[in-house]
Amino acid sequence: MKRRLVASLAAIVAATATILTASGAAAATPDVTTAGAPDVGTANAKLPAAIQVDETQNKVVASFVGIGKQVYDCNSGGTFTFREPVAGLLSRGVQAAIHGKGPFWASLDGSHVDGSGAIPAPSPDPTKNIPWLKLTGTSTPNTTGVFSNVAFIQRLDTRGGVTPAGPCTAPKTVAVDYTANYVFWARK
Repeated sequence: MKRRLVASLAAIVAATATILTASGAAAATPDVTTAGAPDVGTANAKLPAAIQVDETQNKVVASFVGIGKQVYDCNSGGTFTFREPVAGLLSRGVQAAIHGKGPFWASLDGSHVDGSGAIPAPSPDPTKNIPWLKLTGTSTPNTTGVFSNVAFIQRLDTRGGVTPAGPCTAPKTVAVDYTANYVFWARK
């Protein structure tokens, strides 16, 4: 089973790399840390209260820059609806994980976390950037790795990714470039 997981992750990483290269977004990637406080982005204490994580009970276990696409489908009503994110998560400019529909995050170390219960907060410029979020994390049981004990995920400092404006004619799918900082928290 582990071989199958590694093979699946390798295929997804290759596909994500193709998307990132096509979007040209990988060129301006800031450094990000793991296993410690993020050195990029907005500090937890400066976030809207709804998406803050209680630092007395939780600690940052990883932070990554996500670069990818927010994918939208044109529905029969002539408007776009969100389908899924497709992103690579980078640490110091090197892909370390992927993010996809569910939502989920999977590390190249084999650990995996699903997100649920999204609490949104508007980005500073909601006309250009998707909302910031806090999600509850559910890690895959009996695994080790960076995502093995994640309790919360924050999506911060978003750029791009907003729903395409105006009417559309189905069937049509549009992938919109975006970047975000993802911060992963575990219980102390």
